[in-house]
Amino acid sequence: MVIRTCVVVLGLLVACGGGGSAPAPEPVPQLGDPNPGLSIDQRETFERGLAVFERRFTRTEGHGPEFNTSSCRSCHSIPTTGGSAPLYRNFQILGNGDGGGFQPVLPDGRLVLRNFSYERSVREPMPADATIKAQRNAPPMFGLGLLERIDDFDIIARHDPNDADRDGISGRMNIDDTRIGRFGYKAQSGSLVAFVRGPIFNHMGITTDPLRIPPGTGFRFIAQQNAPETSTTDEDGSPDPELSNEDLFDLVFFVRELAPPAPLPMDAEATRGEALFDQVGCAACHVPNLVRSGDPVFAYTDLLLHDMGDERADGVRDGVATGREFRTAPLWGLRHHAPYLHDGRADTVDAAIRLHGGEAQSSRDAYVALSPADRAAILAFLETR
Repeated sequence: MVIRTCVVVLGLLVACGGGGSAPAPEPVPQLGDPNPGLSIDQRETFERGLAVFERRFTRTEGHGPEFNTSSCRSCHSIPTTGGSAPLYRNFQILGNGDGGGFQPVLPDGRLVLRNFSYERSVREPMPADATIKAQRNAPPMFGLGLLERIDDFDIIARHDPNDADRDGISGRMNIDDTRIGRFGYKAQSGSLVAFVRGPIFNHMGITTDPLRIPPGTGFRFIAQQNAPETSTTDEDGSPDPELSNEDLFDLVFFVRELAPPAPLPMDAEATRGEALFDQVGCAACHVPNLVRSGDPVFAYTDLLLHDMGDERADGVRDGVATGREFRTAPLWGLRHHAPYLHDGRADTVDAAIRLHGGEAQSSRDAYVALSPADRAAILAFLETR
């Protein structure tokens, strides 16, 4: 009999296979499918989490009273559940940047503007002291569990805040409490638990407690290796937490086990484009595979912060990230969604490349200087991701 267990380390759920003969390889997952190799119980957990992700919360369940949406799927649906969102779904982050910091200006210390309410007929007013107003486009969530499983040392190995190797790239880590940041446009979250709990409160007003692993699930919890997190609460009349621990567990498991986008086969044109992608320097930050040992993760990111110049600067400081710094966006699944960049300002991949600045300026200029045929080859390569 094969026994399967899962261990939570640094907020990580890792599926571990037991002994016995190796099972037949599973088909390549389609977008929205779970990672291969899950047990029957884990598949059931994934399906329950999918139901929570697609649930439209109601006021009697604690939704609101102020909100941007009623479902996770509302902002993560393109091209399927777990994906990105059209530009009209952008949300706003507000703060006060006087003195070089970034301070909340919304009630309850919130940074995210909530546009709708059960209790007022107009949108939430823009505070007069909001000196920083930044838009965000919903990021796709495919493959996030694989990013969480990348060893800290693989990220640390590329940390180069002072450009010691003089290659013009000075990527640096963001820190979330005691964890290396991996998720979000500023790498502000170090665990998927935090990355999930934040948006369901910010955008739906749904409160949660720190995640506990339910008994009898076949999961073990190593508490001492998890940074402490606080409960979210509100005063809407519904008892907190408004999302049960069991539902939160299923939701986090669903997000963690969404399979990464599978690349398309490359023809000669795309293969030539891949070589040019490296030649102009794009792969210095969009590292094809960050993993030095073990199974590769072809996400095309270093998970580090980089100065992207004035055109992309938004003034938002998060952790050690300055208003000009952003995490290198993973490129897997690029062909499945538009718009691009943190605020969705680029309608095409070509436009997104041309908006790079700061540390990426030389690569951007090298791309623009290529012949139209060579630029088309790079885009053909990226369209296979």
